[in-house]
Amino acid sequence: MLKNLTDPNENILWQGKPHRFLYILGNPLIYPFALCWGLFDFFFITKFNAASFGLFPYANFFILLHMAPVWYALFSPIYRFFNWYRMNYALTDKRLYFTSGLIGLDIASAELPEVQDLRVNVGFMETLFKRGTIRFGNRNFLRFIENPYEVYKLIQQTAMDITTDRQFPNQLRPEENPGYRTKYKP
Repeated sequence: MLKNLTDPNENILWQGKPHRFLYILGNPLIYPFALCWGLFDFFFITKFNAASFGLFPYANFFILLHMAPVWYALFSPIYRFFNWYRMNYALTDKRLYFTSGLIGLDIASAELPEVQDLRVNVGFMETLFKRGTIRFGNRNFLRFIENPYEVYKLIQQTAMDITTDRQFPNQLRPEENPGYRTKYKP
């Protein structure tokens, strides 16, 4: 699928998907919070309705809006369940690709030389499933991927190779170069 999106002279070096269960689960801390929130709202609305004798009919509408964290906890896993089928990540010798989408296919990419602040996060749940998340920039990430440290090293090496090649093209490099050891050959 991603091969159709890349340039003709672009090679896919790595391709992956997030772990299905971890992706659908999302942040597990939202569920106890939403449960407490929903129980409070349920308790409040039943007591309020009993005490007001139906004098405030719009209070129930307010409570339905007030239960937004509960609705989020209920419907976001459903959204992520269907979105997972279109979630794909790919690293090529030029850029990173991200695909997702519920109705249509959404495609985003990041040029490798512009990938900065690369970091690997492995949380408790990710440790249990031997997965990790690679984050870069403010909002970009490869969630719940297998072998996050190897992918991290591959992204770093490829970005370094491309940056070095742009600054010192292969044709201008001397035969003996004590500098960086890059393998990038366009």
